Amino acid sequence: MAGKQAGGAVTENLSGRLYRFWSVLFLTPEGRPKSTLLLYSFCLSFVLLAIYGVAYYFLIDALEYALASSPTFVRNVAECLVPGIVGTAVCCLLYALPHKDRRVIPVSYLWLWLYGVLSLVVMAVLCRGDGEAFRLFLYLYALLVPVGLVSGTAAVFWLYLHRGRKS
Repeated sequence: MAGKQAGGAVTENLSGRLYRFWSVLFLTPEGRPKSTLLLYSFCLSFVLLAIYGVAYYFLIDALEYALASSPTFVRNVAECLVPGIVGTAVCCLLYALPHKDRRVIPVSYLWLWLYGVLSLVVMAVLCRGDGEAFRLFLYLYALLVPVGLVSGTAAVFWLYLHRGRKS
């Protein structure tokens, strides 16, 4: 019985913390959104993250198989560039969808930059005693994260500036 109460308290505590986080960041005391741009871009950033994740998931193995006889450097460069650019192309297709505020997708990329920086900080804290684990993380991070972030941000901000700020 005590375990159920403790588990319920943990669940209630976690849900309370999540609600406070959500309300402080996005909602006024009346429950209205503080900024629809902030709220929509935050939610869309998870969609963009999923698009990049799917691109890497499906393309890494295919590239590894296709370039099996190539030197390691060529494989690494292809596995770094191709999924990031394909993910960027799919994310840029979202910009062609009709929507009122063209700022949502560029601001979503700013959220992705924040996630990237936070993941570096969290891993630095988690691996503070293990330099080898952090170097391995940095290697994988450098292969997977920068290409999508840089190419996506550049493409979306270029689209934002050249296709009009508001439609």
